[in-house]
Amino acid sequence: MGGIVRKVLKDQSAATAVEYGLMVGVFALSIVFGMRALTNELFDLWHNVEDHSDAAIKAHN
Repeated sequence: MGGIVRKVLKDQSAATAVEYGLMVGVFALSIVFGMRALTNELFDLWHNVEDHSDAAIKAHN
């Protein structure tokens, strides 16, 4: 049993796979939160355009 534990602890390929998995997770979270911020900015932009368009139409009529 002890030999198996030592063998697993010496094996670096599993540690590398875990590190890559963690990096992919961090990248995925940063993409999700970045897209969320971009979506909020675009939402605000289009509402601003809508408000100004409505005001221009009301001023013209």
